[in-house]
Amino acid sequence: MMSPDSATPTDSRLSLVAALADFYVGHPDADRFPMLAKVGGHLTAALANGGLDFPESQKLPVARLVSGTRAEINLKSHIPEVETVLETFAAATPSLRWIQTPGYAATLPQHYLDNYGYVRIIGRGGLVESSVVSSGLGVWGAGLHYPQHEHPAEETYHVLHGSVHFQRAEGDWHLKTVGESVHHQPWERHAQKFGDKACVMLWAWTGDVGVDARLTGSQSQASVGK
Repeated sequence: MMSPDSATPTDSRLSLVAALADFYVGHPDADRFPMLAKVGGHLTAALANGGLDFPESQKLPVARLVSGTRAEINLKSHIPEVETVLETFAAATPSLRWIQTPGYAATLPQHYLDNYGYVRIIGRGGLVESSVVSSGLGVWGAGLHYPQHEHPAEETYHVLHGSVHFQRAEGDWHLKTVGESVHHQPWERHAQKFGDKACVMLWAWTGDVGVDARLTGSQSQASVGK
């Protein structure tokens, strides 16, 4: 464990946890989705009580889209809270543990895997350990199609960079852009198609957060845009 008092003031990972706590606490969407206040509360408590873990960093190819000479993410935003999260995310990227859903490696094409990944800030193996809430930042390259999938946790996405179309079950596709959110009930099937820029989304789970998402379609659905 590492407490805020023992961390250096410039520790980028600590700043990232604080940025997510500030994003969730008092967010306007919390009135519609009370789960967000729960996630924010756990992050705030961890900062106050020193409940932070700094797991060993792990790299994935997609991290290149966030920081470094090949970065595609514009860290500036017309929404101050989004800009703060993006800036702290980019600063912390080299020291974060980048992961992918284990079951996807055998199903999704290599191009998808090279342009997708996420960092768990709170939850199993995150900067804050929790078995009741989970939240982090996911990155998808331009033009990817995330096929139909489901999970037992309740979920809220916030778009921080780029654009994405969401589909529920077999319904219509709906565009979401920076500052907008999407909420899914447990086991609600959904899919995403990403726009012509790299997309960053902040996701939050509550409920059964220990069970990974699973694809519900065939391997042929795991296509990518050209």
